[in-house]
Amino acid sequence: MIHRKTMRKRLVALGAGGLLVAVVGVAAAMYFGRGRDFTTSSSEAERVFREALQNERAYYLKEAREGFAKALELDPQFAEAMLGLARMTPGDQSLMLARRAAKERDRLTERERLHVDTQLALREGRRDDALRFAQITHEKYPDDIRAAMMLANHEIDKGNTERAQEIFKELLAVEPNNALAYNSLGYYHAYRGEYELAMENIRKYQFMAPDQANPYDSLGEIQAYSGHYDEAIQNLNQVLKMKPDFFLANLHLGIAYEGKGDYARAIEALRRGAREANNDDVRRQHLREAIRVAFAAHDAAQARQLIEEFRAVPGDKNAEITRAVTDALLALLDNRPAETERLLRAVAPKIVAAYSEEMSGKDEKMVDDPGWTYLMAQALAHQGKTAEAISYCEKLDNPQNTYGSFEQRHWVYSGRALLAELVARQGDLDRAEKLLAENRKWNPSWAPARASEEVVAQLRREKVLAASK
Repeated sequence: MIHRKTMRKRLVALGAGGLLVAVVGVAAAMYFGRGRDFTTSSSEAERVFREALQNERAYYLKEAREGFAKALELDPQFAEAMLGLARMTPGDQSLMLARRAAKERDRLTERERLHVDTQLALREGRRDDALRFAQITHEKYPDDIRAAMMLANHEIDKGNTERAQEIFKELLAVEPNNALAYNSLGYYHAYRGEYELAMENIRKYQFMAPDQANPYDSLGEIQAYSGHYDEAIQNLNQVLKMKPDFFLANLHLGIAYEGKGDYARAIEALRRGAREANNDDVRRQHLREAIRVAFAAHDAAQARQLIEEFRAVPGDKNAEITRAVTDALLALLDNRPAETERLLRAVAPKIVAAYSEEMSGKDEKMVDDPGWTYLMAQALAHQGKTAEAISYCEKLDNPQNTYGSFEQRHWVYSGRALLAELVARQGDLDRAEKLLAENRKWNPSWAPARASEEVVAQLRREKVLAASK
């Protein structure tokens, strides 16, 4: 299954949602910028719109979509409401809403015109224009969180996390109480492996919104990816207690249980998230992770069932790739590694084409899909093609390319653990132990790596014992 750019949920340019619901004592400026006004003939439409915007930034997406739609009913010319609904709507309808907003352009404020121009350019595939409009917005209105997030996201796509963090510090210089910036700074630190700094920033966010679900989810997610599994489970269960349908909380809970080695609970959480998903993209995301967990657990029956559920979800634009790669995964679980290799080699050009389309107009270096690369390494290793398997494992590196998501890194961890096992069997125990130590830096005690760790440890014991005789 191709891991498309699911992009860390808090790092998108708020086109897929935002982060925070207002709480008592937190200034409205943290959401809208100081003195923000919206062009609408209806005060009630503006009130409903502001509530919807707060819900969007809290990741209460169902409520946000309903609010944007209601605001547009109250004022059919409300351009910002059109843009809000466009962010909640897939495909052609989103483009139609952005073009409809553009027709209102002449009656809008300068900031609103920039929002319209940016969103329309994004939906028409004019990425360079969208970034140019976002840069103008950032320069004229440094408190604009959406422009800051789009620019920071572009920098992290290029691997320039330092500039991404500078952008948010520029925002905090004019809006020191902007909780969204602290949340995003936390994720940027996490992507660099600076987990303590990441959690420090998220706790600032949590302090500013203690009664909201998203700070607990953010903290739980970073804890899940940094090996603090019990703390992650506690925070994520708190999220689900506060809002049972909260976006992606079940996915993060599944990752935490997987880290502990409790694969059954991991798959249960991921399936629950798929059932409660508010759209098919999110449903596929949960099922994709559940398939990976079943593979890590060597559970062919569970993987086969999950793959059937995944294929039944409509709208997968990479369905041909998905079928080929999941067939390859099942062949590997059924101990048919040669078939896995054949399927993966056949689908490779389609994956490259899909990445090329996804990354059109971007200047970052093209990389291999980590799931495909790991499965190929496994297939080769099972056939005794050790040297070639090692070469594929070596393509997977920590930290993984910035194009990927946190979820993709688990394929990387698996590949590095397999690499350690392969080189250890060839006698290079020092390199094997260094590789495992590197993995543990990024995600300590991650359960799927333990088998390789045990192999390396056993080989070391045997070497020590042989030397003592």
